[in-house]
Amino acid sequence: MTKKDIHLSLLHKDKTCAINLLNNERISKKMISNDDLLEIVISSEGKENINDEEIAQEITSLIVTIMKEQLLKEYIIKEYSENYKDEQGYIYKGSIELFNQKEAFIKKSVYIKVYNYILNNDYINIEGFVKFRMKELGKYISDVVDVALEEYLIKKDQDEFISVLKYFIEIQEEKLDLLKVHIKEDNSFILYDKNNNKIDNIDDEEIINMVIQENLNYEDFLISTLLTLCPKKIEILDDLNNNCSMEIIDTIKSIFGDRVSSTYSS
Repeated sequence: MTKKDIHLSLLHKDKTCAINLLNNERISKKMISNDDLLEIVISSEGKENINDEEIAQEITSLIVTIMKEQLLKEYIIKEYSENYKDEQGYIYKGSIELFNQKEAFIKKSVYIKVYNYILNNDYINIEGFVKFRMKELGKYISDVVDVALEEYLIKKDQDEFISVLKYFIEIQEEKLDLLKVHIKEDNSFILYDKNNNKIDNIDDEEIINMVIQENLNYEDFLISTLLTLCPKKIEILDDLNNNCSMEIIDTIKSIFGDRVSSTYSS
């Protein structure tokens, strides 16, 4: 049980990040502001069942909030403002999504350090604590942002490629009124025309060369085939019905738009 005050010092820019801590009425605290720092004094005096664990949890939440709302942004500005000035918002959004996926692990790591620290200390400079006692947090931040940037660039390339394919479809002459695509449980596919006749003579030289030269997989081959056949309508029956088939159907829909309809076998 904590019987001493815990003093936290923060930079003024981190004031908004401390709102949750200040709003926790179970923990007595007061905030003092001076020219250089904000100081929050946490006390368990007069409160029942307040212990070191709960105080450590509140301080941990504060640090994690600062990481998400301040440190991630600062790292992006520092590392990517020159080459990706217009993309910083997208990179930050992706970074937050990745951070949220790992937040439970990060919180646990921070909590252990904070809890052990307050057992023997009554003052924490938050900036110094993060910078010197939790250097791994800097690695978390750089890893999250770097991965977010990579994923953003991949998606950007994919979106640009799909835009090119959509334009290609728009200027192509439609060769079939209806093409039926049956995605089978073994991840293969069968194509049928509007009369349910199997299309099995796909020997277009351009497709074959593309498959060989670009090392396309089966899914890429399907999309390449659809581009060549350029149907007016596409009906997809999905027997596979998993993430893989859903992803390829989404890609087909992103290229062919409202030409595509899909059903799933039960």
